[in-house]
Amino acid sequence: MVPFETIRCLREGPVERITLARPEVLNAIDGRMLRELRAALAQVADDREARVVLIDADGDRAFCAGIDVEYVRGLTGLAIREVGAELHRTFLALRTFPKPVVVAVDGLCLGAGLELAVSCDLILATDRSRFGLPNIDRGIPAIVEAAILPLAIGLQGAREMAYTGEFWDAAKAERRGLLHAVVAPGELAAEAGRWCAVLASKPRTALALQKEIVHKWMTTDLESAIDFSVNTVVLAFGTRGQQEGMAAFVEKRPPRETE
Repeated sequence: MVPFETIRCLREGPVERITLARPEVLNAIDGRMLRELRAALAQVADDREARVVLIDADGDRAFCAGIDVEYVRGLTGLAIREVGAELHRTFLALRTFPKPVVVAVDGLCLGAGLELAVSCDLILATDRSRFGLPNIDRGIPAIVEAAILPLAIGLQGAREMAYTGEFWDAAKAERRGLLHAVVAPGELAAEAGRWCAVLASKPRTALALQKEIVHKWMTTDLESAIDFSVNTVVLAFGTRGQQEGMAAFVEKRPPRETE
């Protein structure tokens, strides 16, 4: 197991919990955190006992306040372009990871922190959390996985967030489709556990294929996405999870096999 400095990893049954662990800087993202997040995902990818990844953060002020200023201070040209590429490598790794990724947000979720969150499959939050792209107030446009936001909250919502830099509270973020659940701070761990348990109970292969299909829905044209999904579903038929799922439906009982 590779030792990490900016994150912590803990196995909790079928759930691999990855915690952002830089509360002294509001869990701001730097190059080391990006590399460590990818390394942690790589370790979990081949671990059959881990069925779901949960990402949370230390501290109650912020899930992630965005890019660490010290990481980008003074950079120009190709160096700043490489920062964008490094962010994209990490967020793309989350989007294409073969297992579902749940993120639990408590506090500020801003800039690159919001891009990280929206790159995950499900976003849960406390009612004191706030979301935004304050980049514009620093003279910097929102980039990288902020491009997902029109899919998540609609074009007009993405324009509002990117152009104004204003924060959305959790109620507005839920109302606009960004969040899957909003709970009190003391209930976040239990809510995350509930969602992770639901995902962990699903057939492993079918869920991995579904995530791949959703990625195609997001990144290709309609006909190509449909064609990909029709071809991909062939891989699910004949698996133990599919055979057991259909048998359980016919026999009117819960499925016993989740491969």
